[in-house]
Amino acid sequence: MQPDVSFVLPVYNKASALPYFFASLLAQTGDVSFEVVFVDDVSTDNSLEILNEYATSHDFVRVIDNEVNAGPSIRLNQGVQEAKGKYLALFDCDEILAPDAIETMLSLAKKHQADMVHGRGRKTATPIEKIEAESIGDNFNITIHDDPLARILGRGMVRMTWLVTRELFHKAGGCDEAVFVQDESLALRLAFKAQCIVDADIVVTMVPDMGSHISHNTLQLNHDRFLVYLNFLQAHPELPSGVRLKLYQKCISAIKKARRDGAPLALVPILTRYIMGKLELVDPVPESLMSYRNIFGQLPNVRRIEEK
Repeated sequence: MQPDVSFVLPVYNKASALPYFFASLLAQTGDVSFEVVFVDDVSTDNSLEILNEYATSHDFVRVIDNEVNAGPSIRLNQGVQEAKGKYLALFDCDEILAPDAIETMLSLAKKHQADMVHGRGRKTATPIEKIEAESIGDNFNITIHDDPLARILGRGMVRMTWLVTRELFHKAGGCDEAVFVQDESLALRLAFKAQCIVDADIVVTMVPDMGSHISHNTLQLNHDRFLVYLNFLQAHPELPSGVRLKLYQKCISAIKKARRDGAPLALVPILTRYIMGKLELVDPVPESLMSYRNIFGQLPNVRRIEEK
């Protein structure tokens, strides 16, 4: 029987957090059937051992192990290929779920016929073993967006707090596998194919400072952000000029932030491009950004997908 929801969870060195995350997953309320697909990305701690114990104890848990570390974009796509649920619950597994997170998000998806539902994460200094996530309840606000791409190209929605239909994920092609971190590409590619996003003002996860988030490497994030929007700009020349300009502006914003974080980029050309983009006085062609792609390709301490 098809489960309502498949949790698809890439894992890399999460041994210290997994017991607490998994406990919050098991504590989910409501009449929701689910499976859990963990994808280990060659963890060097005992994450895989813990995951295999879960699979032995629970018949709704599956574990995929690998021989090469490839990054969360590839591993999330890999896990979704094995998922069977109508909906995919896409979270980070070093956080704590609100007890009614999936019940609430699934109810919103069904009520509004949305193929994407997005919640919030709340950062906390409380150690993960002491976090007590509060129930969401019924008193919250939502915004429904019938132009998902416009919403994503506005204020970003990149935290892994998504419930999306599996059909949409496959239609969108999943994460951009040319980019190491999945957050930015996943939201963009899903929104391009989606019909409706429900943006819910609900805290679905508590986010402790575990000291291992990829997001601590801001240069990595800006490197990946630049590639995501450049790749999308290249792949979709058919998009209206206003949308292409937004994509161009996202690229320039990533370049600016990368310079702030230490990338060897000249300031004046960046500011010129930034101002011209804001004034809509630029032709947003990807060719004009290729020199920056080459510079990003030489940055140290940035994980990249190896070309096949």
